[in-house]
Amino acid sequence: MDPFYQDCTLLHVDADGFFAGVEQALTPAWRGRPVVTGAERGIIAAASYEAKARGIKRGLQLHEAVRQCPGLVVLPSDYETYSLYSRRMFAILRRFTPQVEEYSIDEAFADLAGCGAALGMPLEAVAEQLRLAVQCELGLTVSVGISLNKTLAKLCSKFRKPNGQTILRREHLPLMLQRTPVDRVWGIGRAATDRLTRLGVTTAWDLAQLEATTVRKLLHKPGYETWRELNGWRVFSLEPEAPARYGSMMKGHTFAPASDDVHLVRAEAMRNLTAVLAKLRRRRHLAGLIGLAMRLKDYTVQAGCLPLALPTAHDAEAAPVLLRLFDSHFTPGRLYRATMVWLGALVPAQGRQMDLFEETPARQRYGRLDETVDRLNRRYGQGTVAPAILLDRQRKPWHTRDASPERFRRLARQEGARHLALPRLMLDNPI
Repeated sequence: MDPFYQDCTLLHVDADGFFAGVEQALTPAWRGRPVVTGAERGIIAAASYEAKARGIKRGLQLHEAVRQCPGLVVLPSDYETYSLYSRRMFAILRRFTPQVEEYSIDEAFADLAGCGAALGMPLEAVAEQLRLAVQCELGLTVSVGISLNKTLAKLCSKFRKPNGQTILRREHLPLMLQRTPVDRVWGIGRAATDRLTRLGVTTAWDLAQLEATTVRKLLHKPGYETWRELNGWRVFSLEPEAPARYGSMMKGHTFAPASDDVHLVRAEAMRNLTAVLAKLRRRRHLAGLIGLAMRLKDYTVQAGCLPLALPTAHDAEAAPVLLRLFDSHFTPGRLYRATMVWLGALVPAQGRQMDLFEETPARQRYGRLDETVDRLNRRYGQGTVAPAILLDRQRKPWHTRDASPERFRRLARQEGARHLALPRLMLDNPI
């Protein structure tokens, strides 16, 4: 327990309308205007608070959003820039404490235990200084909650959105829980909410007052752990380190217009495979299973999976298996709009018992090839070096959803269309 902050040390920071907020930070002319991202998908991926105020919600079809909100700024998603802003936001948070868990691209948990004497300021000032630093340095607003544990801190960060802060100490716990609907509690989904509502449980306080045996029977172990956190216990530990093991990985992509071109759809599937295998290698894992799903224009899905001969992260070994899956599921004459590849039966690459004849000269060559390709793509941008089959993606006619993010369309003099190390303001270049 921190002698300065006592047991109220768990902090949750949540960026406000993160993707749209980054776009507004990059282009000052869009601040105060309704902005959405997701042009490449045809549906709203993220909306600024100005857009939300006009009824624009995530998942809404773009044509409906434009009709509902004239003057809506519709942008393609720029995930590389969002990732860079995310890292910078988390770096600011680490100025206050080294104990940071990056929960998602736009939110994090942190533990201030042991930092009270070093920071020398009350919790209210910590939250205010954090919000001010992010706003001044990144042009974004964040909401901050601080309380006894993760569940309560996350409730607090949602309480005064956007650009707000809430500190919940133990003595004020009943007041907060009485004002919180049960479906707003982190970890309580729709099915659990329905079961609780039938029992007359409508607020977080009602849930916290249930008997432990009732909660265990009704919500099982995850719900019981959430119930304990609502009662002030710290159950969910902070996880500053990235997961050491992964169960599966996947990569999908939606393209427009829908196509029945076998070469194009195959290239789209292969693009997903190369991307997910590159991620698999970064995470130092091997896959034992590969799956393919193809979504048709009518939203029906064709899917299947096959085991790999040996656990692998090599493109040259996984690609033939994917092509067999594709040939067995593709239906000529049908229109396809999306493909997804997933890898399963993952095992860490290190510390695995290898087969006696597994490390052949061919596999060693595959490893050197993948290492070289990954190094070039890290330096010059994803997809700089790729399998030749991906050239068939050029068969797709251009669609408005293919528009590049703004920063790729407005290059400074002598600047190549590579991925930038740092995002920049999209102002007219005076040079």
